[in-house]
Amino acid sequence: MADAGNLSSNATQMSNRVDVVTYSVVACFGIILCLLGMIGNAIVTWILTFSIKRTKYTVYILNLAIADFLYLIFVAVVLLLMVDQMLNRNRLTKVTMLALEVMYDFGYNAGMLFLTAISIERCLSVLFPIWYKCYRPKHLSSFACGFIWLLGALLSLLDNFVCPSQAFMATTKECTGIQIFSTVLTFVFIIPLMLLSSFILIYIIKTTSKKSRPPKIYLAIIMTVIVFLISVAPIRLLWSLLYFKLLNNTITAVAFFFATTYCTAFNSSANPFIYYFVGRQRKKRFGGSINEALSQVFKDDETEQTSDGSTTTSSVN
Repeated sequence: MADAGNLSSNATQMSNRVDVVTYSVVACFGIILCLLGMIGNAIVTWILTFSIKRTKYTVYILNLAIADFLYLIFVAVVLLLMVDQMLNRNRLTKVTMLALEVMYDFGYNAGMLFLTAISIERCLSVLFPIWYKCYRPKHLSSFACGFIWLLGALLSLLDNFVCPSQAFMATTKECTGIQIFSTVLTFVFIIPLMLLSSFILIYIIKTTSKKSRPPKIYLAIIMTVIVFLISVAPIRLLWSLLYFKLLNNTITAVAFFFATTYCTAFNSSANPFIYYFVGRQRKKRFGGSINEALSQVFKDDETEQTSDGSTTTSSVN
């Protein structure tokens, strides 16, 4: 992901050549987007924790909501500090900026990995229903979530300690290695797994008879993956092309920072609204409680739908 601290640290220098008021307004809209996303993810976290029965799928959704919430907090903080730098020319200490960078990347990496795990988990239940029902480790979801948090933290620490801002600008060998690893992880493993899982779920939806409607969580997973692919994947690809100088850099640092921030913040803010609109009753249009809508989405965890359209009972994690 883009180095948030490195890009935002250019705000003071860039403000001599651009309209500071314009960028401040853009940053304020970004903060509003983050606040909406934080409210949505906080509601999802609360409902999944206290109102809905815990299942192996809601464990992933709960952790994804927490990761998105943390990411949006630090995006909002970075935007606020960036506005302060442009208006007041205040500069942050290196320790403060490094801490923000670590948490910023940590939330992003964890959210991306949780979304991948959700897609894979659901596809395993469809493709291998007997193994999934009889031999799947009982606490696999909990162990997987713990591993994802550790992996997200490790990736963030490697990115910011092995490749700090100065080394990043100098394109050192260490930074190049980190960028190659991150690019391969994203475009060789994570995105192909998301696409494959989504195609499988779409196939199940298409082949399911009208008498046996596909679970709504299928639609929710597909929509969250589509939002990620549309909003985050192109920015990640553009960032890799720019770093390896495969694309002419005609974009200012601050403008690219805002484009990256808006896309990733939108991705982290969209999931709660996707759950709501997928789960709400059609007849009620915009009516119905959020709790009821989420229950409609996640109640389908009690039954599994196999690749031939049959259903099996799902056990609680």
